[in-house]
Amino acid sequence: MKKPANFMLNKIWIFPIIIGLALLAVLFMEDMMTPKDAVASREPAGSAVFAPPPYIEEVRAEVTVIPDLIYEEESDALLDLYIPATLDEPVPVILWIHGGGYVGGSKDSRRDYAMTLAHEGYLVANIDYGLAPEQLYPGPIFQANAALAYLQEHAAEFGGDMDRIFIGGDSAGAQIASQLSAVISNEGLASTMGLTPSVDSEKLRGALLFCGLYNMATVSDTGFPNIDYFLNTYTGTTAFENFRDLEELSTVKHITADFPDTFISVGDGDPLAPQSIELASIIRSHGITVETMFFEGSEKNLQHEFQYALDTLDAQETLSETLDFLSVKSR
Repeated sequence: MKKPANFMLNKIWIFPIIIGLALLAVLFMEDMMTPKDAVASREPAGSAVFAPPPYIEEVRAEVTVIPDLIYEEESDALLDLYIPATLDEPVPVILWIHGGGYVGGSKDSRRDYAMTLAHEGYLVANIDYGLAPEQLYPGPIFQANAALAYLQEHAAEFGGDMDRIFIGGDSAGAQIASQLSAVISNEGLASTMGLTPSVDSEKLRGALLFCGLYNMATVSDTGFPNIDYFLNTYTGTTAFENFRDLEELSTVKHITADFPDTFISVGDGDPLAPQSIELASIIRSHGITVETMFFEGSEKNLQHEFQYALDTLDAQETLSETLDFLSVKSR
């Protein structure tokens, strides 16, 4: 039986459609596989774009990973240790605290970055902590302090030198890191919070703070997406501004002359940039060394957590400056 004429006509038009879709697929794959170059780093970046450095396979081959060590028995909180595969002498220790708005995130997403730091000659402890609303403020501060206590007891077993400690973090993790640094260096804040620091302030060589929030009186004004939700959830309130202990979270209120030297980085397109600029100014006013990477006036429009896009030049430059800071303060 012969096929109807209109069926044959429809069949003829199918072929150019299939060819067109195939061409689009090829173009898409080429775009996805094209390596980033200097131009790419000037393009507006999305928030929290994670990409390892180009030499990540070398890093993985030359860093020993000890995962999921329990650092706090009460909560079964875990940390990973990343250690240079070859150690000739004890190395400085970095405690790294992930971000995620206090309600999300994990150590696993910071693994490549933390391993990259370890590859440069540091023992890096990359921690998880309880998330809101199951764990509310000040739980993460106490847990990060417990991680320091664990390291104080065990770091030497893995080649770490607890006389040279750094505390770092990103976003909410940067706020936690900055507050813990303030607790260690400010007896008044430690007393108010009822927290005994696990390490002495003279052993804290530096803080590494990426795209954090440090002034709770002005953070809503930044327009950072969902900031009210994050802080309401973390404080267990319907309006965090009314939280009775809110000022404890404002690191800008607790800087003393004993606060550690600090490296602060934030993208010029990050709504939280004013928070970093304010903190840097206040730390300097106390005579403390502050190194910054703010990209002010660059018009790069670098977004929140651009530091983790290590396949771009801007993140690589920031990593280089971070490593320079660590090297100088480790001496």
